[in-house]
Amino acid sequence: MARRRELQGIANALTGSFVSRNNDFKGYWSIGQLKSLAINNGLTSITFSLSTLKISTVCDLLSFITHHYADMLESLLIKQQVPERWVKEANITIDFNADAEHIQLHECSTAGEPFQCSCQIIDDNFRNYSSIIYGLCAPHSAAKELKSTRKFTL
Repeated sequence: MARRRELQGIANALTGSFVSRNNDFKGYWSIGQLKSLAINNGLTSITFSLSTLKISTVCDLLSFITHHYADMLESLLIKQQVPERWVKEANITIDFNADAEHIQLHECSTAGEPFQCSCQIIDDNFRNYSSIIYGLCAPHSAAKELKSTRKFTL
């Protein structure tokens, strides 16, 4: 029998996957591409709602990430036998205006500026399950980055 506290583990898994170098779009790290998008549009943070999907045939960075992580949330709920109705809201937020004092936790990370990635899941009892990971990233640059050679990248 599933328990709502398993939603904490799901939030941790989503955040861990989101900051992973395996989170790529068209062969390049998604967080670097999101950093470039934020800079170009004057944004400091971007939020992805995983619980209210809009059908889109456009395969741009934002819709790809939203659909990919909404699918991952659904898969994790099924795997943990957590009823989907228990999740009232689920969001992933990437904040590029993160508090730099926490970045010392990731001294081995790549060069760049601090970011904070957080996942928040709110259940049907309005309890909040959240996970936060800090890291460093630079804006996307095809000239400086190596493209992934995996076959299944967009």
